[in-house]
Amino acid sequence: MSAVERGQASTRSASGWPVPTTESARLFERASAVSPGGVQGEGRSSSPYPLFMTRAQGARTWDVDGNEYIDFHASFGAVLLGHNDPRINAAVRSAMDLHGISFSTANPLEVELAERLVTMIPSADKVVFSCSGSEATYHAIRLARAFTGRERILKFEGNYHGWHDYVAWNHHFAMADADGSTPEPIAASAGIPAFVRDLVLVREYNDAAGVREVLAREGDTIAAVIVEPVFHNAGAILPDPGFLEALREACTAAGTLLIFDEVITGFRHGPGGAQARLGVMPDLTTLGKALGNGFPISALAGRAEVMDHLGPKGDVLFAGTFAGHTLNVAAALESTRIVLEGEIHEHLGRLGRRLTTGIGAAIAASGVRAQVLESAGVWVVYFTDEPIRRFRDFARFAMDKNDPVQRAFRNWLLECGIYVHPHYVVRGYLTGAHTEADVDRLIEATASFLAANRELLALPASDRPAG
Repeated sequence: MSAVERGQASTRSASGWPVPTTESARLFERASAVSPGGVQGEGRSSSPYPLFMTRAQGARTWDVDGNEYIDFHASFGAVLLGHNDPRINAAVRSAMDLHGISFSTANPLEVELAERLVTMIPSADKVVFSCSGSEATYHAIRLARAFTGRERILKFEGNYHGWHDYVAWNHHFAMADADGSTPEPIAASAGIPAFVRDLVLVREYNDAAGVREVLAREGDTIAAVIVEPVFHNAGAILPDPGFLEALREACTAAGTLLIFDEVITGFRHGPGGAQARLGVMPDLTTLGKALGNGFPISALAGRAEVMDHLGPKGDVLFAGTFAGHTLNVAAALESTRIVLEGEIHEHLGRLGRRLTTGIGAAIAASGVRAQVLESAGVWVVYFTDEPIRRFRDFARFAMDKNDPVQRAFRNWLLECGIYVHPHYVVRGYLTGAHTEADVDRLIEATASFLAANRELLALPASDRPAG
């Protein structure tokens, strides 16, 4: 029996997990009685129930059954420096002792952080804070609509910008026969008013010509183009040469604002984010995740003439009890201080090269149809050898957390003491706490999985049996 077949059999077993999960099952039963689906949000769910984690330190996590893992989830990449970093903890404790927890008034720490981010982010003249990436993108789009006097936005298929009605479109969708068609807006949630669909245009990532065409034709109705500058929701898809430059040029010509969603790329790709690394400047930038190394803080930054439309200076409502929360800002000050030292990016680059070289060699040795990509410590294994430039290049066989090959691979890694969070692609994050030995264990586990499933994975993805 191959590893994939064992994974499928495991899925049909009582637990569905290859490690002891008795306590996770008990917690899930309790949670299901008081929370929808037994979890706090869809991202934490998995079948038949999630593993409940109880402790994290550095690059390790432990679940409630006592299983220890090398953690390549890193809180969806938010924990850039590693879990429970002592430098961040010390800064937060100091802020708690010296200042307090939350005033919901203006405070000096938020001024210091705003000043720092304006010096770090190339396109930023001014900045405001909130608590989540979704809040930041929400404020960015509302602001763009007010500034331009237009209502429509353009986003890209597969890009994720949060949970709200403005952007909850085409997260994980590709029609089976849609190779030559233009994406149509598909709501990612029930409960979104039908009229919102008319305010959303969708194009394919790396389709510069498509964006130029629609902005030339309809730009006077489009307030903003929002994009992940590096397509990390789908792993590590880089922009084609000239793609982001084309967006910038077309937006400028149409009077449309360009929004970079740098909630993942910000600080992970360098102190100035992906925009500094790639040399393209947006009008607005949303930041989060690594900004607080796990503390819930996000930011919206941009050109002064746009940002000044936010209240209280302008007419765009901006409010929030926990905006500029003392402890979150303290964490962000320490996190950005460490990022500015530069060592974290050298570390991620070194480990990333080791990971792709090792897994790439294992793929070549096994002769399977797969590939490994990595950028700024975000890595992904795609079980296809076809070129990947856009969402549809892989979405047909990777639309579900329970894809049989990917689930079998994740379960194999679990048995090897490695945690990769269930997602519609096999995606992981390197952190400042990971070591070469951690990466080598991932390489060895991957190589053994590929060898055990050589015959199946040598087939084209379209010819592999369904789960």
